[in-house]
Amino acid sequence: CPASGHCPTEPAAGSAGAPESPQLEGSACQPANRVERMAEAANLIAFLNDADSRRVVQDAESSARVHRGTVRSAARVCRNERSPDVLLVDLDGEQNPISHMADLLEVCRPQSAILATGSENNVALANDLYRGGVFLYLPKPLDATNVRSAMREVAAVNEEVQPKIRTSHVLQMHGKGMGVNTLTAALAHMAADQGRYVGCLDLDPNFGVLALALNTQPERGLAQALRDPASSADILTLERLQARVSNRIRLVAHPMDQISQGQSDEQGLDGFIKALSTQVHMIVVCGASPQQAAAIRHLITNHMIVFEPTPAGVSIAARHLRLLEGTSSTLVLNHARPLPNMLTDEHLRRAFGDRLPDLRIPYLRNMAQSMVLGEPQRAITRRERDALTRYLHVLMGASVEREGEA
Repeated sequence: CPASGHCPTEPAAGSAGAPESPQLEGSACQPANRVERMAEAANLIAFLNDADSRRVVQDAESSARVHRGTVRSAARVCRNERSPDVLLVDLDGEQNPISHMADLLEVCRPQSAILATGSENNVALANDLYRGGVFLYLPKPLDATNVRSAMREVAAVNEEVQPKIRTSHVLQMHGKGMGVNTLTAALAHMAADQGRYVGCLDLDPNFGVLALALNTQPERGLAQALRDPASSADILTLERLQARVSNRIRLVAHPMDQISQGQSDEQGLDGFIKALSTQVHMIVVCGASPQQAAAIRHLITNHMIVFEPTPAGVSIAARHLRLLEGTSSTLVLNHARPLPNMLTDEHLRRAFGDRLPDLRIPYLRNMAQSMVLGEPQRAITRRERDALTRYLHVLMGASVEREGEA
């Protein structure tokens, strides 16, 4: 403790409103010069404002060093001592936590993974934190499963070196309003689970909702980039437009509060997709206008046509097949709603030129809840999940590990 005799966890006399300094849960006052040794000994150090969160973290990670405090407490400690490999900080209890987070990020080592938690649960806050350099935001209430999952994610990223992208595949989705966004999000998560890096591109300027399926707020500027071929191929522009969904998934889309009265822009689209393909193994494109689809058709590896088992759904899918004649396509019959089976296989054969769907997805009762959580792939049954996994293997070829050996 300081020579003044005041333990830093207690305000000095006459400073009742002084901010609380960090204290190790269940221990006496810890000398500041021990923090570096604690950082070297522990995988995780946490500064948490409430007892429930401190208890959960201690239960989840028995080796963790858990302090009572906030993001400001962590910044104060790390300003003078070596920051730990993993640092979990609480935003609650501070009037301006983003400012204190900026201070923390400035004094921490680049190798430190910063996890944040707080009572506020919204995408805008999480994206602000991610843009600043926070590794992961965990909304309260914390639970042991989420804490352990976060630690595994940190460990995986620390051990993983992103492979050089040798080949990038571009998948275009067709069938707006028939579950395309749900399926796009599910495919992105499944490909990421296989070790792939994925870029999701929603080109619909007015009604694109892929961001909702991925539970991620898009960055602004896509419309401007697509109007300027030079800007769209610029790496700095590309980085700025990508919103982080997870460690391996990025989203590029128009902001959902934006309305476009003009025609679709495709002048810079070719260069944009080519630039993005240098950073990801797979690009999934949805919401393209007919003009945009024509402009990038030569870049598309496979077309996925999603339709519902209704006369209108089948008619639209058949038109897509005719428009895409001569290209590689996959037909997906998706029960996005609890509809009765109104069409037989004979109807489908007549409509699709003696062709049946390559994949049939039944109505999934838990999909709405999974979408709210930003994890639509979890609602897909094992049979359909296996079928989609096989599809990804066929589409993308060798695994990441085998690619690296090539």
